[in-house]
Amino acid sequence: MSELKVYKKPLDKKSPQVKKLFIAGVGAVGNTLLKQVSRYGTEKSLRVLGVCNSNHLLWYDRVQGNYSLRDLLRAPDLDWESVIQKLISYEKGSVVFVDTTGSLEIAELYPRLLKNHIHVVTPSKLANTQKQDQFDNLHHIAAENGVEFLYETNVGAGLPIISSIKNLIHTGDEILELSGVLSGTMTYLFSELDKGGTFSETIIKARRLGYAEPDPRDDLSGEDVARKFMILARICGHKIEREELEVESLIPKELQDVDSAAFLERVSEFDDEWTRKCEEASLENRTLRYVGRYYKGKGQIGIQAVPISSALGQLKGTTNLISIRSRRYNDQPLVIQGPGAGKEVTAAGVLADLLSIS
Repeated sequence: MSELKVYKKPLDKKSPQVKKLFIAGVGAVGNTLLKQVSRYGTEKSLRVLGVCNSNHLLWYDRVQGNYSLRDLLRAPDLDWESVIQKLISYEKGSVVFVDTTGSLEIAELYPRLLKNHIHVVTPSKLANTQKQDQFDNLHHIAAENGVEFLYETNVGAGLPIISSIKNLIHTGDEILELSGVLSGTMTYLFSELDKGGTFSETIIKARRLGYAEPDPRDDLSGEDVARKFMILARICGHKIEREELEVESLIPKELQDVDSAAFLERVSEFDDEWTRKCEEASLENRTLRYVGRYYKGKGQIGIQAVPISSALGQLKGTTNLISIRSRRYNDQPLVIQGPGAGKEVTAAGVLADLLSIS
């Protein structure tokens, strides 16, 4: 019997089978993603065309496979019009624009990119948290032009929260309630307070470790969690604007309007207040967590005293936990839990989105 031979056609780098990436933003997540693509890109049929920061633009050589940022600061000035024109010149559907910047200016480029058959992948929540009609229009443009707009890392970093909800809906299920902890920063804050840490020390430590924004009030305001629940509600088919969500801020009123340096200097004034709150909860065998809930068209986000022995009470580090109750998963909700912050898991979530594009 003759041996059966299987011949594979060599992968043509001009073919749409090779996903050509342009990465906007090479900070913690963007740089980590670039390293991951350098490591796995060839075997996963990924090629990076170029990268940029807020000022400079670097195009890579066609045969390059190990992508470095060494020459970025010496590269030409960034010109978005020339970037878009170059990306449009490639085969339709073969280019993916990856936005890791958190810039509204760049988020506003998405409609034009999608209309020109360029996929968009982003961990940034900005595009999905504008007005409802802008959200609807953006997703309509992607569908109309047969391209992907993917943002799994908008909620829960690398956790499969958005894809799980979409899969339930696509298979005929209906989401009834979403609840849980969707801020790694807040989990870290309260789990450290449980250990006896002070409010101010924990905030400063979270900032140093990269768990909190340079101005921690961006996390303490609760707005990040509000944006996440708004995105999830919209995915479930609800029409919702930010002002419809009730959000409790952890920022002391006295420090809302001071500059970042003054906030960090004065936040220790409120240590005793937070120690007292934690002690009061502990006396009832409870602990504090920053919890969100979306149910029957209403969203509430704020501090809750939960039983220490509960799933939420046991959260440590930067762990997120989301409970999804649907008609199919009613008596026993679907629970997704894992690290909700960190450049490695976020970059890996972006990479997973990239690999899912056909």
